Amino acid sequence: MTQIRRLLSTSRLVTLTGAGGVGKTRLAQRVGGDMRRAFPDGVWFVELSELRDPDLLAVTVAETLGIREESVSADAPGLARFLADQQALIVLDNCEQLIGPCADLAALLLRRCPEIRIMTTSRQALSVAGEATLTVQPLSVPDPDVPVTAAELARIESATLLVERAAAVQPGFEMTEENAGTIARLCQALEGVPLAIELAVARLRALSLDQILDRLTDRFRLLTSGARNAPARQQTLRALIDWSWELCSAPERTLWARLSVFSGGLTLDAAEQVCADETLPAPSMLDLIASLVDKSVLTRIGDDGQARYRMLEVVREYGAMRLAEAGDQARLAELHCGYYAALAHYGDRHWVSPDQAALMQRLRQEQANLRVALEWTVREGPAERALRFVADLENHWTLRGFLSEGRHWQDRALAMPSPTVTRARVRLLRSAAWIAIVQDDGERGERFLAEARRLVADLPPSIELAYLPLIEGNLAMFRGDLAEALTLFQTAHDVFRRFGARSGEMWTLACLGLTRGFSGRPSDGYPDLIACRDMGEAEGEVWWRSFALWALSVLHWQDGDNAGATAAAKESLQVRKPVEGEQFGVGLSVESLAWIAGSEQRDQRAARLLGASLRMWQAMHTSLASFRSLSKFHDDTMAAVRARMGERAFESALRRGAAMSTADAVALALESAAPAGRTPAQRTSTDGSGLTKRERQVAALIADGLSNREIAARLVVAQRTAEGHVENILSKLGFTSRAQVAGWLAAQNSDNS
Repeated sequence: MTQIRRLLSTSRLVTLTGAGGVGKTRLAQRVGGDMRRAFPDGVWFVELSELRDPDLLAVTVAETLGIREESVSADAPGLARFLADQQALIVLDNCEQLIGPCADLAALLLRRCPEIRIMTTSRQALSVAGEATLTVQPLSVPDPDVPVTAAELARIESATLLVERAAAVQPGFEMTEENAGTIARLCQALEGVPLAIELAVARLRALSLDQILDRLTDRFRLLTSGARNAPARQQTLRALIDWSWELCSAPERTLWARLSVFSGGLTLDAAEQVCADETLPAPSMLDLIASLVDKSVLTRIGDDGQARYRMLEVVREYGAMRLAEAGDQARLAELHCGYYAALAHYGDRHWVSPDQAALMQRLRQEQANLRVALEWTVREGPAERALRFVADLENHWTLRGFLSEGRHWQDRALAMPSPTVTRARVRLLRSAAWIAIVQDDGERGERFLAEARRLVADLPPSIELAYLPLIEGNLAMFRGDLAEALTLFQTAHDVFRRFGARSGEMWTLACLGLTRGFSGRPSDGYPDLIACRDMGEAEGEVWWRSFALWALSVLHWQDGDNAGATAAAKESLQVRKPVEGEQFGVGLSVESLAWIAGSEQRDQRAARLLGASLRMWQAMHTSLASFRSLSKFHDDTMAAVRARMGERAFESALRRGAAMSTADAVALALESAAPAGRTPAQRTSTDGSGLTKRERQVAALIADGLSNREIAARLVVAQRTAEGHVENILSKLGFTSRAQVAGWLAAQNSDNS
């Protein structure tokens, strides 16, 4: 860990290399966790072991960073723009299967983001200019030629891990003088590879240490007489996994192989639907999974009411090899695709229901499996299923902000040759048009809309006759043509009602309410928005109900009813709470509460809320600019509050708001207590001093009594850089001594509390 920190202080790209199972991931997690104070904008761990499509690399990084982009694609240049002025550590874990794309992305970010540092784990280096590499070695093992006592063995890394894991499997296990020799020989046989130790010790449920050692010794002898070209540590892992395989019953082996089609985890229901047949009946699945958990083939993960299971990647790869040997890979991939296509279809059909928040979370949880299933269907067909599958994920892509990934799959599905024109193609075309419009790609959106209009004319009447004018109406509303928008929305609403399509009807009611409120008196929009809110509440729906409440807050504010506006915006935030990780609707409500505070001349509150909403828009790569009316409200409030507060005080409050987490911003917006465990100094990192985040951090270390050299070591920067920060702080504050900085910071923290 000390070596890695030292490398990060001199190189902006550090790669941890080593064999599978040697502990690269866990080491990177630990180092990243311990270095959070050194990176004001965070340490971000991006898991890539489940990713196979290089086109989704930037999207995956963007999702980890919490970017819900609306107007800018989450591609590599977009990431570079987002991270351009941030001081963050990005950890890319398991780069080996995407080594070229990872190298290209790292090179771009390092070139365009001067304060970013990147740590990667891989079985090979990225070979990027300036990269520093560290080969992660196995744990230390006892010298085979030197007898050791239990006390001496306790100081050897591999023995310590073995004893800890053994005690977890067999409570009460401890190292003694009697078993010390066996432990030492076992550590030597396993070559100090942490994963090998964990897999071997799992056998303690059925065997003694001596039996494990005897069987491993026999197995290694057989193995080394065969594939001599494999690296020694790969042979060790392969031997252990072979042994785990042979300890399983025939049904357990079959299930292990079949479960390898899953990516990122699975549920019992998924295993039953995909893997069960006459040889593995569904009723036996629970017992078989429990047995694979006992044998450390599967690990139970999460505790959110439904058990999920996951395989280590090396174990999954082994199962996939066995599945291929059995000639069953294509059949299982087809079943896997069918299951997740059905899940997407269920989510679409039950979107307007009390299950909405849970469905949004489930689809987010199944992201890796959805990618595998989508890849299969766009590669293998048929085209109709691919079109329907991608279209069924429309709400997942758009309302959660996963726009670039949605666009990726839409493009691939639409490119598939299709012998007939179907509603699924029309539906996907208008969905692709909507994403393009939101991403400010009007030309693409118009092209898709034109094709959809042409095709729908040759099909029997369907709900698409409502969705097409709905999207066209949004285009008109965004550009300020409210009269045309109103006509299109009314057409869409009539068709939605005729078909009984509740989701489309709520979307249209929300649009009608805003359009009527902006084109006439604000109160003209109340009836439609109240109808949308009440319909959502009756259906148990969250998203459109919350959106309608936000829109009501804007119209009440425009009508001079600040109390009604505040109540509606706060209720919108409360309703949206079950939708984990959603920022777009939260940003809207925080923004409207800032406008209300500005009109009440609660300027500190207004400025901080504006800062918080600005951070959310930046994180989503969007703004209110595409909606002219909202953009004007924002600009007018900014100008009025700035004029009353003065430039310095306004910018200070704005920065304090921008430094808040989403949870703290919501707490401020609701005027409730901030989340527990956060001090005022942690909640805000800027003030009127003009200090940057990094300088503020250096000031705190000065107050702690650290020297320039110690500050450099703590922040993982060169000493000259630390000295420059200290000089800037003294200059900006007008001080001549470090003691003055410490006194100033103490006064600031006292004021904040």
